[in-house]
Amino acid sequence: MNLRKSVANCFGELSSTEILRVFKNKPISRATIFNVLKECREGKLPENKKKSGRPPQLSSRATKSLLSSAENKVGQSTRRLSRKFGVSNVTIHNILKKNNIFYRKRKRAPKYTLKQLEKIPKCCRALRDKHFANGTFIVLDDESYFTFSHHELSGNDGFYTDDIKVTPNNVKFSGKEKFEPKVLVWCAISSKGISTPLIRPNKSKAINHDIYISECLPKLKRFVEKHHSQDEIMFWPDLASSHYAKETLNWLTRQNIPFVPKKDNPPNVPQARPIENFCSVL
Repeated sequence: MNLRKSVANCFGELSSTEILRVFKNKPISRATIFNVLKECREGKLPENKKKSGRPPQLSSRATKSLLSSAENKVGQSTRRLSRKFGVSNVTIHNILKKNNIFYRKRKRAPKYTLKQLEKIPKCCRALRDKHFANGTFIVLDDESYFTFSHHELSGNDGFYTDDIKVTPNNVKFSGKEKFEPKVLVWCAISSKGISTPLIRPNKSKAINHDIYISECLPKLKRFVEKHHSQDEIMFWPDLASSHYAKETLNWLTRQNIPFVPKKDNPPNVPQARPIENFCSVL
């Protein structure tokens, strides 16, 4: 039975409070109940008018243009599209959702040479079949370099100032050295945790094998002894020259730490090494 007519039938027999109590758990709002009672007092017959529905805010042609502007286009946003088509962000979002178009974040992909493209599949198969089989724990390490200046961090270059006062040049312009001093941060990770990091000033562009052997690898050894004393592990460094120097390989061999041979180590595969993402976030 129509709820509006049911409310009208109660008019004159029950008070407004009693009618609200009767329809408290019914799918009809308080505002609708009061509107029906008002119509009854005015002698009108309550009836459900045919709803036309919300008219579309974009024509089919404009919707097609919107989908073409949004799909697989880098740099688009609902805010920008709403300004272009003269509708709200919510309308743009609903149209895209209705057409199964969703926002996705792009992934960084390294640039490959032809030689790397030929070598990567072979090395990855070797890693899977020979070195990472039978439940072997993978231990990775990597190093990153950080400057003391704020130039590499987006959003840190702005400043607040008074429009009337003159801004000093030492605030407006910030000098930048061509070769800034850097801090070296090294660590090793596995599925069981993270090693004690090495943090030290570093003047050279890349870590050399002397620093790597004397300061990084001892921390790697302690990490392996603490977390993987009873496990079968495989150490997977990247292809930095210090990682595969003759002295480095001799040290790893003496400490009984198995490592991926250089011939089986795929070049330029950061998407397969979770420590690369860890360093990026760091």
